[in-house]
Amino acid sequence: SQRALLWTARFGKAEEYIDRLNYRHFELGESASLRSTVVAACEDAGLERGAAEEFLNTDELADKVWQSYGDTIRKHNIHSIPFFVFSVPQLNLVGGPFRGGGPEQGHRGGRPRGKGEPWIVN
Repeated sequence: SQRALLWTARFGKAEEYIDRLNYRHFELGESASLRSTVVAACEDAGLERGAAEEFLNTDELADKVWQSYGDTIRKHNIHSIPFFVFSVPQLNLVGGPFRGGGPEQGHRGGRPRGKGEPWIVN
């Protein structure tokens, strides 16, 4: 998804791509790491599916992504990946983005609601 973000920027579509990827990931529950999700988000942003597939078949821009990761962790002294869980028990909203209810609760993903409080490990 990071390489695709850089690729979509070439066409002035980076913001639209990341918006569509976030929608698919956080609202539809599709993994942002899956190629099918990345390609669909590119297509949603107005780019051709075949062109996205062709780009993803290469290693193009991988060096830029890895350089960015390395620069970021060194600059900010990052030693682990943060994990956020947003809960508002007063509104019966418990857990992260994949714990939402089905369409009857206004959630588009249609997945069953998570049960119980999430475990928070720090």
